[in-house]
Amino acid sequence: MKKIYLMAIAVLFAVGLTSCEDFLERENYTEANTSNYPASPSDLNKELAALYGVMNQMSTAPLETPWFVNYIMSDDANGAGGTGDVESHAVGHLMSNKEDLYYDAWKNTYVGIARASAIISAVDAFDWTGQETARNQMLGEAYFMRGLLYLWGVQFFGDIPAYWAPAAPDPCPQLSAENEIMPHILADFVSAANLMSHGATTRGDGHATKGAAEGMLARAYMFYEGFYKKAGELATASLPDVPFDFEQEAAGSSLSKSQVVAFLEDAINNGGYKLVEDFRLLWQYTNELTAKDGKDEKGNDVAGYAFVKDLADAGKFWAGNGNEEEMFQVQYMNSGSWNGTIGMGFVNQVELYCALRCDDDGAGTANGDLNTFPFGQGWGQGTINATLWDEWSDNDPRKRATILDAQAECEKFVFTTSCSEDAGYYNKKWMTVTCPQSSWSDHNTAYTWWGAYRVQNTSAPNTNGNSMQGDHFSDIVLLRLADVMLMHSELTGDATQMNKVRARAGLPATTYSWKNIKDERRWELAGEGLRFNDLRRWSGKDGGSSCEAAVALQKQEGSRVNYCGTWTKMSHGKGVGGSSWAQRYADTDGFLPKPNSQIALINDASILSQNKGWYDGTAWSLSGTPVY
Repeated sequence: MKKIYLMAIAVLFAVGLTSCEDFLERENYTEANTSNYPASPSDLNKELAALYGVMNQMSTAPLETPWFVNYIMSDDANGAGGTGDVESHAVGHLMSNKEDLYYDAWKNTYVGIARASAIISAVDAFDWTGQETARNQMLGEAYFMRGLLYLWGVQFFGDIPAYWAPAAPDPCPQLSAENEIMPHILADFVSAANLMSHGATTRGDGHATKGAAEGMLARAYMFYEGFYKKAGELATASLPDVPFDFEQEAAGSSLSKSQVVAFLEDAINNGGYKLVEDFRLLWQYTNELTAKDGKDEKGNDVAGYAFVKDLADAGKFWAGNGNEEEMFQVQYMNSGSWNGTIGMGFVNQVELYCALRCDDDGAGTANGDLNTFPFGQGWGQGTINATLWDEWSDNDPRKRATILDAQAECEKFVFTTSCSEDAGYYNKKWMTVTCPQSSWSDHNTAYTWWGAYRVQNTSAPNTNGNSMQGDHFSDIVLLRLADVMLMHSELTGDATQMNKVRARAGLPATTYSWKNIKDERRWELAGEGLRFNDLRRWSGKDGGSSCEAAVALQKQEGSRVNYCGTWTKMSHGKGVGGSSWAQRYADTDGFLPKPNSQIALINDASILSQNKGWYDGTAWSLSGTPVY
């Protein structure tokens, strides 16, 4: 297990923003600028660290991150939280409670793009003789991150301002995501994959790898062909090559489906990754402190987590951050603080947001102590929607490895007086986890298992002074091998890789069908923030209110939830604007609103315009808490 303070790159030295970035974001984040920096190859390493640091900047606002927002917008999850958590409710209902709801997401996307483009443009200002591999790796990582940031930007906002030169033009108009931006995204990932070498970086060190580039290329390609080109079932579709009508190092002139498949096969066979032997070992609740018996702060014996007792008895524990299945991730470390603009970006706040709802049931019983061991308390957002639980077979062991049925599994779970959209199902993959050594009486010291580990293995205090809020350091896994293997089966119609994933879960082999691969992705990757864009690409752009995504989202209507201690049913119409999930999806195509402040700043619709379904005549506004 890695030391806590070695879990992320903390250098946040930024490069200058020029011209177009002034309208994309008015703040200047830097002191150095492109006229005096970088001055040496070592400066480029600082810029690369700053580029990865953008993901920590994003993490300061979990409800504006691609991973958490896409999770809550899907049919996997409810916005939930407390009755006053209007923002999470708005995200879950595909609505908005304010005009700049995703301002930080917009800002950080362009900060990252500027940093990536600066590295790409500056690499060959230096002599790399004898260091060509290092040069190509650095350039490949910059291409990877630029492709990823543009992909996130396009999936969030659709047609956006885009450029690929060292500096942006002024003005910098939004471009067609389908016709102009997506081909560049694909080219960036191809360049990254071709420039980088397997083994050039250490697995889990926070850097992009060749295998990660190959996997993300497939994700982008499948979204492009499915959503924008409406290709339907990719295994049987006749897909023309994607032309690259521009020159870019190592990208080639076009991209074919067969090339994408070859990249996936290279990642699977040569990337150095493999499936963790037991699905449960991917998630932090199998860590050694939690899985094994121990003593609480008063010296009383506390049994380890019963659900993983078989693993503990066999001496098998959490595979850890940067494990052999992880291919790319957001990393965190013990540097979280409520002071400054990025401090809490070094904490995996999603764990806090997805933890059991705090407060009590009105009779003094609260969640999060021994009565709900090993799951701690937090904000109770992103609860699992009951339809996911109901539609998932009990014969699939991944169901209970992914979803906490809190009423059945916890000694005493309560629905609090402030809870909303809470069916009692929580996402185990992203929850706060405690251990017998947790400080139940003082949540500020060593409340989480990470806090207990920190106290036992380091002399470092919790930097934000509150273990419940700050001791969260598990990676957000953005890509893992199982996902890559399932993409291979979906593109080829060959069930071999899918069946390897099923075999790891102890499930029998099956045949390929579009339904089977869709189901497999839903179960294997549930709660990891991928479902929403899977639904979008299976539906195609302009799918309307009867497409697969709209129908899946609409199933949330009438699902059982608890509201302030009383059971009721989820409803999009009552107290939420009179619309429906299906209609909101049809109105927006799953795109988010661009910040109105940026549109007003430009005041020219030919340069920057708002997406359909937002701040117009549609039912976009959620100004208060849904009342069921």
